[in-house]
Amino acid sequence: MLTKVKKNSLSRMSRIVGQAQGIRRMIEQERYCPEIVQQITAVRAALAQVGMIVLRGHLETCVSETVREGREDAILDELDEVLTKFLR
Repeated sequence: MLTKVKKNSLSRMSRIVGQAQGIRRMIEQERYCPEIVQQITAVRAALAQVGMIVLRGHLETCVSETVREGREDAILDELDEVLTKFLR
C-alpha cells in the first residue's frame, strides 16, 4: 500500500473511531434518536471515503502492475468481487 494512502487512511480511521465512541456515549446518555442516527450516517460516509481511498490505492498499484504484466483476466475477476462487496 502506498505510504500516502496508508497515512491518509489511518488518519481518517482514527477520527472514525472517535466518532464511534461519541455515538456510544450518545446512546449511553439516551440522547435524541435522530441525533444518534445522524452521527451513524456520518460514520458510514467516512468509512465509505476510506474505502474509496484504499480502492484507488489498489488501482494505482496492484491493478496497474497486474495489467502491465499482461494478466488482465485475473485482475478483472478480483475487481468484480471487491467492488461487489464494497457496493453492498
